[in-house]
Amino acid sequence: MRAPTRRAVPPAAPLAAGLLALTLLLPGCAPPAGSTAASQVLEEVLEGHRATLAGIGAPAAPPAAARATANGRPAPGSVAALVGQTPDALLSSLGQPTRRRPEGPAEIWLYQGSHCALDLVLYRETGATRVAWAAARAAGTETRTEARCLAELAAG
Repeated sequence: MRAPTRRAVPPAAPLAAGLLALTLLLPGCAPPAGSTAASQVLEEVLEGHRATLAGIGAPAAPPAAARATANGRPAPGSVAALVGQTPDALLSSLGQPTRRRPEGPAEIWLYQGSHCALDLVLYRETGATRVAWAAARAAGTETRTEARCLAELAAG
């Protein structure tokens, strides 16, 4: 008795089948026409991407958060833009932090808004204190982009 022969499946066949399935399923994932919630989420995602591009120095349109806030201070475009800043630059763009505490050779600054928080770690390097690490995080369950968080904190 002879063993059944197996035909080799070309490597591109599973990929093509997956792409076909994806193409057929994607229209069902589209939000209903006129969905404002979907538009708002998309705008927030784009805002975050613009802030990231600005942080790495890529040319992009200025994010909405880069405009001056109600108190006249310009909001930083991204958390990455804060790295390397001096305390004076932070105070001029974000105002006084909610909390400051020494932590060994570092100083920790916390900016707390109603919907997000910003953590900064400052170190003394070559005679000047500068931001070595920065992270923004949402507070609560509301979605908050990095750029929107910084705009909120800069507004006071």
